[in-house]
Amino acid sequence: MKSLLLIIILTLSFQSWTKADDFRDFEIEGMSLGDSALEFFTKSTLVKNKKLDWYKSSEFIPIAELYLDSSKIYESFQIAVKNKDNDFKIQMIAGFVFYKDNVNECYKKIDDITNEIKSLFNNIEVGDKNTHKHSLDKSGKTLITGIILKDISGNEISVQCYDWSEDLPYWDQLRITIDTQEHSLWLQDMLYN
Repeated sequence: MKSLLLIIILTLSFQSWTKADDFRDFEIEGMSLGDSALEFFTKSTLVKNKKLDWYKSSEFIPIAELYLDSSKIYESFQIAVKNKDNDFKIQMIAGFVFYKDNVNECYKKIDDITNEIKSLFNNIEVGDKNTHKHSLDKSGKTLITGIILKDISGNEISVQCYDWSEDLPYWDQLRITIDTQEHSLWLQDMLYN
């Protein structure tokens, strides 16, 4: 029943009256690319949750473990902003739904959520569903399965399930991410070069 309720809520949260061409129109709990994170979180929370040691470059700064009491769908959020951006303009936002020891429930949702997103946008490219190892888990036991969609500007939405290694202290999760092309290219360079 929880699974059905989540799909209904996710579907209703994605609804739009007209089809869009740019993922900047897509929202996760009211947040979109280019919005100021200060509209949703306090400056002290954003500064406190910066993850300055995650990547070798600090062009973009991830801010993790963010919570909204008003969230109806997501249990946690992560964003990225440009370094030294005092307005905290969102360059990437991810919403998380956790599946403690039950990643198979997550896998069932990937196609449904992807199809709902496809119905909202014109002129998008939809990648194949694939599975790969998480680049930061040196054991190779953490797997990410998902689909990446791109708009005409190169911005991305990814719908992914993270099956974390049992050796790590993380819960399996559904992660829906909206990403600017600029941040996405930077992140790929950080992870794979």
